[in-house]
Amino acid sequence: MGIFSRFKNKGNINLLKSDFKSESEDFEVLSVKVSGEFFEKFPQAKKKDNYVGESTLITNTAKLSLFGNKVDITYDPSEIELNEDKFIDQINRNLNWIAENESELKSRVTEKLLPLKNENWLDENEAELSENDFVKRIKLTSISFFGKGNSEMIFDDGDLFWGHEIVADLNVKNKLTDVNVRG
Repeated sequence: MGIFSRFKNKGNINLLKSDFKSESEDFEVLSVKVSGEFFEKFPQAKKKDNYVGESTLITNTAKLSLFGNKVDITYDPSEIELNEDKFIDQINRNLNWIAENESELKSRVTEKLLPLKNENWLDENEAELSENDFVKRIKLTSISFFGKGNSEMIFDDGDLFWGHEIVADLNVKNKLTDVNVRG
């Protein structure tokens, strides 16, 4: 049956810890300069004298079908402030909300980025896009969840912005806080 067939119904997402695959990537930081303002803005960052050296990035990833697309759901277990099972419960609540509010989310992304597309990103002799055409071209590819429950949704731009990805940020209460083009 597989994970994709288990979660096709809108609002019926119930990921388990066992659905997530843990991936690790080793990296080395050669040089870092951190201003004092950084720690004022991000007090949760632990102040150290030296940020260089080898480290490992761990990401937990699950795949599911959402909006008719295969979507990666990710989180960094080192960022979690809650018990991991409670954090995954929070992810499920947010995913169910996202699944139930597809048209509202895509409409808000379109509202923010359609003027940008039509004013600055049209190819020569390309006609302006309608809201409907814009919505049809964007495809959700991943959602990353962060320690406090906020999330970042990544959309394939359908070549609207020459292959750049569309990033939509949701706060813990599922309010769309920012939409941008990145890449």
